[in-house]
Amino acid sequence: MRRFDGKSVLILGGGADGPALEPGELAIGNGRAITMRLAAEGASVAVVDRNLQSAEETLAACNGNGIAIEADLSDPEQCADLVHKATKSLGQIDIVIANAAISSSFPLETQSMEDWDRSSAVNVEGHWLVAQKLIKGMTERKSGVFVFVGSTAGVLSSGRSLSYEATKASQLAVMRHIAVRYASKGVRSNAVVLGVIDSTMVRREFGSTEAAVKARDSVSPMRRQGTPQEVAGAAAFLASEDASYVNGHSLIVDGGVLAAWPSPTRIPKS
Repeated sequence: MRRFDGKSVLILGGGADGPALEPGELAIGNGRAITMRLAAEGASVAVVDRNLQSAEETLAACNGNGIAIEADLSDPEQCADLVHKATKSLGQIDIVIANAAISSSFPLETQSMEDWDRSSAVNVEGHWLVAQKLIKGMTERKSGVFVFVGSTAGVLSSGRSLSYEATKASQLAVMRHIAVRYASKGVRSNAVVLGVIDSTMVRREFGSTEAAVKARDSVSPMRRQGTPQEVAGAAAFLASEDASYVNGHSLIVDGGVLAAWPSPTRIPKS
């Protein structure tokens, strides 16, 4: 398929920060997998990451069809600058993949203001600041697409991280606002809401030992983790004209976790 021929895509968080699935392989996170999928279907890409080398590695995996940009989304000036660099290189931006995120592990009693502010800046504020810079051009052209990469942590709680859960919920609110406010002007906004994915971030945060992988595999009814490539397939659908009447939607990509009810163990009658 060549659904993105002639399209320019801005990917926020398009690198990969964590171990590869196998030693010596290219590390694949969700942002990198999405970028590679859209580029394979014809898109020109502006790959943004706080680590320039990581962004450049993603671009190289896309045969260099675009630009790599170093930026920290927690800095409003860098958010404005990355938009300038992307549009200067690619022209108009047709699609934005809002994937940048940081995680933490602070419950309520140990949550710090520093971690809260940093999580909010990267996971939420940086995304809407970039959208704010691009929305005028999109509405004037009556064409534009946003795909936010969310988490089931935004709709369910594991009790592990207050700031991550709160900011992922806020991210979905930003997605819905864009969808409702600008739909009549030709702009769509949706999200993929991810469960346990065997991504670089998950392996970095939760480990790659056999026991850790087995524990993560047990979470979903499918008894396995999702892959970044499966995330990329869902994101590509929402970004494409195949989803032209899909707007304001949270597409759950979790292997069935949200569909499951923890039924109690049946005890035989005595």
